[in-house]
Amino acid sequence: MTVLVTGGAGYIGSHMVWELLDAGESVVVLDRLSTGFEWAVAPEAKLVVGDVADRDLVGQIIRDNKVDAIIHFAGSIVVPESVATRSAITRTIPARRAR
Repeated sequence: MTVLVTGGAGYIGSHMVWELLDAGESVVVLDRLSTGFEWAVAPEAKLVVGDVADRDLVGQIIRDNKVDAIIHFAGSIVVPESVATRSAITRTIPARRAR
């Protein structure tokens, strides 16, 4: 099975990558490296540097790597940045509103 791990260069995501590899899975990491690190990604995993909000890129990764599952860890841990760029964050998270 091939698993796409978004945010896989961060602390929690990189540990998940190691666990998946230890379980025998193929892993593709998508991370923009804003707070994650290339060195944190296991060498056996494929690293794609990019933004999870880039729908075309995500689609290409899924198609090119025949992704079977996605585990999502991408997100901002910097509270002031999250508040200051709220409109950018909410554009990447589709929401349904009760009517």
